[in-house]
Amino acid sequence: MTSSNLNIVKGGPAEGSTVVLIHAVGLDLTYWDHQIEALTEHHHVVALDLPGHGRSARAPHSGSIVDLARDVAMVIDDLGSRPVHVVGHSFGGMVAQELAISYPNRVRSLTLAATAASFSVEARNYLRSYGSAVSAQGMSAALPSLPLSLADRTAQRRPHLLERLTRTILAMDPEAYVAAWTEIAGFDASDRLSGIQCPSLLLVGDEDRNTPPDASALLAKEIAGATMVVIDGASHMLPMEAPEHFNEELTSFLQVVDTRTTPDPTYYPGPQSRTRG
Repeated sequence: MTSSNLNIVKGGPAEGSTVVLIHAVGLDLTYWDHQIEALTEHHHVVALDLPGHGRSARAPHSGSIVDLARDVAMVIDDLGSRPVHVVGHSFGGMVAQELAISYPNRVRSLTLAATAASFSVEARNYLRSYGSAVSAQGMSAALPSLPLSLADRTAQRRPHLLERLTRTILAMDPEAYVAAWTEIAGFDASDRLSGIQCPSLLLVGDEDRNTPPDASALLAKEIAGATMVVIDGASHMLPMEAPEHFNEELTSFLQVVDTRTTPDPTYYPGPQSRTRG
């Protein structure tokens, strides 16, 4: 697949540093709406639909995380010669990890939101059974788990978010969705995280049931100089649940990276962890 096969939207000043946004499984680039609005003031923003998601056709390749990272690397190549800031959410964060490990010269900084580098055996079995249920029953089998991706308070006070997620998931290609969950269940980058040498920021909600703070803590431990921020009152859909806090952390991080003349993985005090209320 060439990058031209992916649905991409661009915005913000062309002369600004470039930020590439990679969404979660089953979602699409529109779920970055709050981030695009905040980032385009100073950055050139590129949001993409992964293959089989949103307006992108299914991939001619296997759809593996390795292949998806290659797709994103091709998008970056098409943008020019400069490395870019990469932001990945959940499954997009796994693609972003693979990208930073396999194509380090393309990545200026890495922001990983609500994601993981590995799973326990029990979690892998659950993820595979979830994918099998969707394969057998269709996308409606994915709906019971959706409320768990939002914090309880979010689900109660902002029911439109669950409605939006429901509509998006029901419109998803089941085969592409199941293939992605198969990749998630098998993903393990834990022994390669030391290969990530760019400045890195880890964002996670304190109520995340899917990829809890412990999963980000592993990333923070293994990635040199990484900083982990736990955001109160948010769960797995962190970018849409807590966009103000998410954007403040992200834009501050990018500003610090952009003010440095040379890449330095230890520029941001770390490893450290803090909670954002």
